[in-house]
Amino acid sequence: MRTTRFLILTTALGLVATGASAASYSITGLAQKNMTYTSVAGAQAALVSNGGYSGVGSLFVSHVSTATTGFGSLCTGSLVNSTTVLTAAHCLYDHDEAGNADPVTGITFFLPSFGERHAADVVTISASDWAFNPLYDNADHSGDIGSGHDVGMFTLGQAATGFDTYDLYLGDPLKQFTEVGTGTIGGPKGTNQGVASDYEKRTGTNLYELYGDDLFSDVSHGVVLSDFDDGTTAHDVFGRNLGLDQTGVNGESDSSPGDSGGPEFINGKIASVTSFGITGGIFNGYCGGASTDPYNKNGGTTQTALSGCTNSSVGEIAGNTLVSYNVGFINGYISAHGASPEAVPEPVSWALMLGGFGMVGSAMRRRQRAAVSFG
Repeated sequence: MRTTRFLILTTALGLVATGASAASYSITGLAQKNMTYTSVAGAQAALVSNGGYSGVGSLFVSHVSTATTGFGSLCTGSLVNSTTVLTAAHCLYDHDEAGNADPVTGITFFLPSFGERHAADVVTISASDWAFNPLYDNADHSGDIGSGHDVGMFTLGQAATGFDTYDLYLGDPLKQFTEVGTGTIGGPKGTNQGVASDYEKRTGTNLYELYGDDLFSDVSHGVVLSDFDDGTTAHDVFGRNLGLDQTGVNGESDSSPGDSGGPEFINGKIASVTSFGITGGIFNGYCGGASTDPYNKNGGTTQTALSGCTNSSVGEIAGNTLVSYNVGFINGYISAHGASPEAVPEPVSWALMLGGFGMVGSAMRRRQRAAVSFG
């Protein structure tokens, strides 16, 4: 996570005000799935001890391609019970971004985090089973990051005893939240500025102000949005471009590569999982210079096309997937593995639960292969 990225905003707001038209922008080709902190000092200050959010850890996902390339996926997950971890669907997805089949072959869960993997007290557990919400899959198998169904689950081969487990939050999400991630860190200019990627656990705070379909034409109501600013009007995405009357305090946070799938908490319960980021330059048509997003992927201020803008820097937007939109899938997976459902929504909420218990079976990825080990 990024430090100046995790700021505390205190005023909950409604929908899009005057300014840009609702649902008039697209994330296609621009959204970054794995999105850190904005200053090294802030990142270090935000480190949480092993006892803090002990049920949140890193996961390393191996694919068929990992045997050849050596590359897998680093994400974040959280325990909903002692044997079940909640994360993002795109972390467990069985195709690459071009839609080519690349099945998952193993998952390793690290508590407290991947960055602590050589510590004497680290707990490393392999997964025995995993699944992603089948509604995340799309026709070309590239994965629908804005669908509102970017949720995955996996079962641990042994119980993670002595660690926190978390309930699900199903209430109004447009309020302040606490985010936890185990990904990379960065500076105000983004994640590629020579700052070490230590993959240690960090936490921060921000505010959900909009639903995905309030702003984007290809994002559903199952996604909630927060902006990341550094306390200045120039980089305040929703304030500058949508006229939202918000207040911020230095220290606002956002996510970075490796934080994907990590939890956002409201009232101590998981409200959402980290899904994607997109540049605030969509409002200007470019990043760099006087754009809302002043830095491109090289950390420079030269004006560049939107495709070179999303780098976890200030002036960007985070899109996270609501668990309330996926209760059917989550409870179906948990029940299929012999545990009690984590949350039961009020009847009025069932219209949102498009995950569907009946679709869980088609998404199960039951494999008993051992995950990649680390020396």
